[in-house]
Amino acid sequence: MSEASGHVLVFPYPFQGHINPMIQLSKRLSKKGLTVTLIIASNNQREPYTSDVYSIIVHTIHDGFLSHEHPQTKFNEPQRFINSTTRSLTDFISREKLKSNPPKALIYDPFMPFALDVAKELDLYVVAYSTQPWLASLVYYHINEGTYDVPDDRHENPTLASFPAFPLLSQNDLPSFAREKGSYPLLFELVVNQFSNLWRADLILCNTFDQLEPKVVKWMSDQWLVKNIGPMVPSKFLDNRLPEDKDYDLGDFKTEPDESVLRWLASKPAKSVVYVAFGTLAALSEKQMKETAMAIRQTGYNFLWSVRDSERSKLPSGFVEEALEKDYGLVAKWVPQLEVLSHDSTGCFVTHCGWNSTLEALCLGVPLVGMPQWTDQPTNAKFIEDVWKIGVRVKAHEEGFVSKEEIARCIVEVMDGEKGKEMRKNVEKLKVLAREAISEGGTSDKNIDEFVALWT
Repeated sequence: MSEASGHVLVFPYPFQGHINPMIQLSKRLSKKGLTVTLIIASNNQREPYTSDVYSIIVHTIHDGFLSHEHPQTKFNEPQRFINSTTRSLTDFISREKLKSNPPKALIYDPFMPFALDVAKELDLYVVAYSTQPWLASLVYYHINEGTYDVPDDRHENPTLASFPAFPLLSQNDLPSFAREKGSYPLLFELVVNQFSNLWRADLILCNTFDQLEPKVVKWMSDQWLVKNIGPMVPSKFLDNRLPEDKDYDLGDFKTEPDESVLRWLASKPAKSVVYVAFGTLAALSEKQMKETAMAIRQTGYNFLWSVRDSERSKLPSGFVEEALEKDYGLVAKWVPQLEVLSHDSTGCFVTHCGWNSTLEALCLGVPLVGMPQWTDQPTNAKFIEDVWKIGVRVKAHEEGFVSKEEIARCIVEVMDGEKGKEMRKNVEKLKVLAREAISEGGTSDKNIDEFVALWT
């Protein structure tokens, strides 16, 4: 690596699904020669440290909450978070500017538009980095602009929503905040307000790649200076130009893969295991958990299911024990997802369709069964099924409940159906395009190089 010259600050929204893609970009910027300082807004203050592997400096700044308060309190009291973090960020950048290698740019998550204002006030080059896909951001943009009106009641006069460069979307395809006025008011404000001052950003980056959302990207490029720099998945599973980059941490706190999970997986035939995981936030109802378990058992396939301890009691009595005893299934509280998706035994991925999980599956060539819950997940699922054709989405009843018959039907279709064969071909094509984009000379790699060149 050449000697670090330009210094950039990276400021993720303090939620793991947003932090991970920011860390991945930081690694690539550092390896290309920039000095990177990662700023985490937190109620748990710690001493600054430098990652030995990537030379990334990590600082925490105070987010306005006390150490005993739950991290998600910031969702319920956004103004408290904004006011305190604005002060903390201003103080931090002001101090950094007095050092021998002052920062020249701030890369921030547009979920925190106040960060753009702070950076502009302090004369930094400002880069908005969206960790969500354009396909969700475009919907939020039109809500902010007033060119799409969120219905008062999603049950009255349901219509198809039309957006530039999009297929027609039913209300079930829209992000959950865009279906009905007044649903999730605080989170609605969070996702829509990211566009309140975005026009002031010098550059906009997104965790996607040109060939994945070409029509949407073209439309967005006509509005702003936008560059795609994804997929921001650890290098081991893509181009392998950063061989030490095997997961989303900075290499200083080694978490070894759960060998018992990987050993169990290795004992199964190729493409025979259904992997099930609904992310770190989604909490299915007890009724839906039981229904999902019965569907998996009904298909007769081997399965690996990642279930948090807090959710385990929702499973049917004896379900875990029977699967273990008969050796057709394993329920684990933590699963090394990238290792599992890259394993030959994995046949499909039953997922909530969060963007990070979607990108991981796509990069590793695994077809999907989508069970979206909220936020951008329904829109991701629409593209998975009808645009990219790399999976199938379950059809839910009116209130969102999905029957065991429907879940089982979708799993069988992906694992053994004729459409499933096409899905595998399509996801393999996207896997190749994803690797090309981030490999040396690829579209995303060039965009990262162009940004680095501004400061070296």
